[in-house]
Amino acid sequence: MYCSHCQDNCPVVKDPDKNYTCCGLCGKVLDDQVYDGEPTFQKGADGQARLAGSILSSIESGNSVSHERTINKGREEIRQIVSSLHVAGGDTIISMAHRYYTLAVDKNFTRGRRTTHVAAACLYIACRQSKKAYLLIDFSDHLQISVYVLGAVFLQLCQVLLLAEHPVIQKLIDPSLFIHRFTERLLGKRDNAVSDTALRIVASMKRDWMQTGRKPSGLCGAALYIAALSHGYDYTKADIVAVVHVCEATLTKRLIEFENTDSGSLTIEEFLAKADEQVLVTKISPKSGEVLCKHKDKAEHFAHGLCEKCYNKFMKLSGGLEGGSDPPAFQRAEKQRLEAAKNAKGTAASKEAALESVCEARESDVENNITTPPKNIIGDKHSTIPSVKVAGDSVATEDPEGEGKNDKADEGPESLSDIDDAEVDGYLHNEEETQYKKIIWEEMNKEYLEEQAAKAALAAELAARGVVVEEGKRKRRRHNEDGKNATPAQTPAEATQNMLKRKRLGSKINDEAVNKLYNTKDEDGKADKEMDFNDEYGQDTGDGETFEGGYDYPDYNYDGYGDGAYGDYDGVDF
Repeated sequence: MYCSHCQDNCPVVKDPDKNYTCCGLCGKVLDDQVYDGEPTFQKGADGQARLAGSILSSIESGNSVSHERTINKGREEIRQIVSSLHVAGGDTIISMAHRYYTLAVDKNFTRGRRTTHVAAACLYIACRQSKKAYLLIDFSDHLQISVYVLGAVFLQLCQVLLLAEHPVIQKLIDPSLFIHRFTERLLGKRDNAVSDTALRIVASMKRDWMQTGRKPSGLCGAALYIAALSHGYDYTKADIVAVVHVCEATLTKRLIEFENTDSGSLTIEEFLAKADEQVLVTKISPKSGEVLCKHKDKAEHFAHGLCEKCYNKFMKLSGGLEGGSDPPAFQRAEKQRLEAAKNAKGTAASKEAALESVCEARESDVENNITTPPKNIIGDKHSTIPSVKVAGDSVATEDPEGEGKNDKADEGPESLSDIDDAEVDGYLHNEEETQYKKIIWEEMNKEYLEEQAAKAALAAELAARGVVVEEGKRKRRRHNEDGKNATPAQTPAEATQNMLKRKRLGSKINDEAVNKLYNTKDEDGKADKEMDFNDEYGQDTGDGETFEGGYDYPDYNYDGYGDGAYGDYDGVDF
């Protein structure tokens, strides 16, 4: 049976349970229509009638009418999109997309989502599987919705159908698939010359790793723009943007990226000639061990049909066997690695040279000290030779008055000026280098210096105010010290008065009212005496209104409660 996916007559496999007819090579369902004759009865050997044929399991019992209506509606939506976008394939592409839609319905994916969105996502998966030249933005443009909304539905559908890791979804979309459609849309007709040039430009972009991480529409737009201009068509970037559905900034960026490649510096004639040579090389299938370079009559085969010299030159120029340069990230990492290795090698060499110079300098100093007799020895036969000193150590000096030798070493500050050390000399700057370093440091720390200058100017301007502030602080500190050194108050009233003075609230407080808080009046209301909490309480008269102390409470009547003297409760534990 003919398989549209394999595009050939292939052996088939029948499913005995569901009577599906599948391709034996790719597994595509070629026939899913289950037909069977009506039941018949035959008499057996015993004379009894028996049912002939097989009993088919009913699939209608598990599906409701609404389920079938949803399935049919999805098929009609897919058919309408295929007809509107002129997708080639006819019923084959419709059936493929409808199978994905049926699986989505079985997974309850259509709940809460529009049928048109799900149908478009299923059709896009079918187009990618069949390598149709359609992008997701084409379907969103037809449905008049945002491409991000449709893209979200597509990604969720891939997760539900377990297609997220499938090679059909993971594989990069080849921009070459869209060149002919975009060319026809731009020119209004088919032009094979423009399409072929654009295809060669896209192939060059792929060799230079421009396809990775970029949308195919941007690459197609840049290739189509260059091809159209090279063939004499006067189209602007706005015309290309309207065809490929990318913004003008993206198109300009792709053109700049192509300009930075090796092919971007060639003329159109040189570019086409180079592309023809690469096509010719790919078509040749040489024999194993055959030399195809210009030295085929002089040199032996080394690798890939080249001699050793040509192979090394090819690897140096191309950067690999794919005919393109290495990825930008790899190029940056390789460059950093080579620079680090070079710096490490130079540092090691400089350290070794400095170490050798230090050793030679110290050896020469030791030899000089050993061979040269010391000048500070006086004609005393018992005098001993001082110990050998290395460079930088002071030697014994004579007594200025000539009273004998002074073997004590000079205890002045050490000086590095007489050290002949290449490594130390590298750290010491002369006046010119010091001035340059100062200029560099001031430029790097310009903001910090400006802030410090502003703070200094502000401090100078507020010098007088600063003195006043410090005096205020001294007064406050002295006031606090006076409060700490003051004697404790004898009465609560005195403590309150001291607190009010310390808080400077005396002018806002009524002193008489404060004194009344801590004093009680006698019966005449003249003299006040301090409250004594040790006094005995008087006995209640029992009328519920007047107490013996003279206080009158006409609003309360206790009606005999609390009769008896306070002394009656003496000795009672509460």
